[in-house]
Amino acid sequence: MSKRLIRISAKDIYSSLEKLLKIEINAVMDNGNTHFGKLESFTKEHLLIRDTRNHAHLIPLPTLYEIVYDAGSK
Repeated sequence: MSKRLIRISAKDIYSSLEKLLKIEINAVMDNGNTHFGKLESFTKEHLLIRDTRNHAHLIPLPTLYEIVYDAGSK
């Protein structure tokens, strides 16, 4: 059985964001906190994630350690 979780390291995040739009992701921060939600939009400075309670989270790209998502959700 293949693994479905895909990890994108900090150095590769920006180049991978276009394919992750409208997909549920886990944004893992440098401090260990994790935000879960659908990626709504992004710029070179921030990600906008909307969680399951419909709250928006604006996350600065330099604070991200990695993004983890389920390959089955594409």
